[in-house]
Amino acid sequence: MIPTFRNARAWLAAGALTLALAAPALGQQSDPKWDAWLQKSQLGSYQKNEKWDEVVANAKKEGEVVVYSSTGTMLKVAEDFAKFYPEIKVKAYDLGSEKTIEKVVREHQAGVYAADVVYSGGTEQMVFDLLPNHRIVNYVPAYLVDRIPAEHREPLLTHVIEAYGVFYNSEAHPQPPIKTLWELTEPQWKGRFSMKSPAGSLTTLMMLAAIVEHSDEMQKAYEQHYGKKLELSSGVENAGYEFLHRLIANDIVISDNSSKIATAVGLRGQAKSPMAFSVIHYLTKNQSDNYANAVPYDLQPSALFSYPTYVAVAGQAPHPNAAKLFVAFLMGSKDLNISSELKAPFRSGKSLELLQGMAAFYQVGTFSPRSDVAPPPYSEMWPKARKLTASPEFVKDNIAKISDFWMAETSR
Repeated sequence: MIPTFRNARAWLAAGALTLALAAPALGQQSDPKWDAWLQKSQLGSYQKNEKWDEVVANAKKEGEVVVYSSTGTMLKVAEDFAKFYPEIKVKAYDLGSEKTIEKVVREHQAGVYAADVVYSGGTEQMVFDLLPNHRIVNYVPAYLVDRIPAEHREPLLTHVIEAYGVFYNSEAHPQPPIKTLWELTEPQWKGRFSMKSPAGSLTTLMMLAAIVEHSDEMQKAYEQHYGKKLELSSGVENAGYEFLHRLIANDIVISDNSSKIATAVGLRGQAKSPMAFSVIHYLTKNQSDNYANAVPYDLQPSALFSYPTYVAVAGQAPHPNAAKLFVAFLMGSKDLNISSELKAPFRSGKSLELLQGMAAFYQVGTFSPRSDVAPPPYSEMWPKARKLTASPEFVKDNIAKISDFWMAETSR
């Protein structure tokens, strides 16, 4: 079902409240309490000449690490972390992207500093809200500085690069059934295209932002395919918004569950299978459940929309050394390199020793920002496939406008 205007408005109101709660801290020139905590924790400008043995020893003394996360996969990471560091109790919470941000802000406003690690893909909130307001601090383990490109180290450390993509059923369609995204707005796909609601999903909003930011490519794809100039609807300002306008008008099916979307597309035996925007890692269902999901990699202007998921140490974290250790664990061992032999199941044996916290994420559609980590199995097309990405600056300036547009269109 299409999400109601009431639900979408409620989601936007929650996001606005988060920003409003954080607003008083903006513009602060100095904060002695914050600086004292950074110095004591050896974070920020005080992270110099990091002595890793001391970090590990102090983490074990702290004995606990609390993780607020946007993904349930973090629960698996917690299990793996315990195998390496049984002295440290992990409390990992799967809160979803928006609730992760909201919980951090509300607790800090109340003077409660419960979290040690914050993990989310919300660029606007993480980079332009939590970071400047001292809700989080960027932390890059020293051994990784030369292994991760600057854009994935600053202003926040990227843990993984993930992607949404267009899914079709390869059993029903031995060849991709469309050549351009615009065909999804045509009558033959009316009521047969689905996606997760952006209400409450920051990653879905990132995908929409990528489409709007790359409106020039969207317009070029339309005109090359149809051989005529794109005419914008009344009140629609560019090709990106026009695509969303037409997609919604074509009876798009909105779901709150990405797994169900991938199942609906990939289930075998369908005479008239749907298509969808889906999180790429659900291609793993092809192996686990014998589905037939596929991505039309040659789609114009792109079939993939990538976005970063960030990890940071929580501001005023009560267990800062355990937080550092957990972040490093998430990123993988210093012994991991491009030549490392990694074999499934990745969460055991030598593969786990090397991948560490990356093992639970090591699957198609989820990629390490480290330059010395090979892509996971079934990812052959990823390095050369075109991907649209929303820049942090564009997200900051436009995400509320895109949310408003989506709500207005889906409430008609």
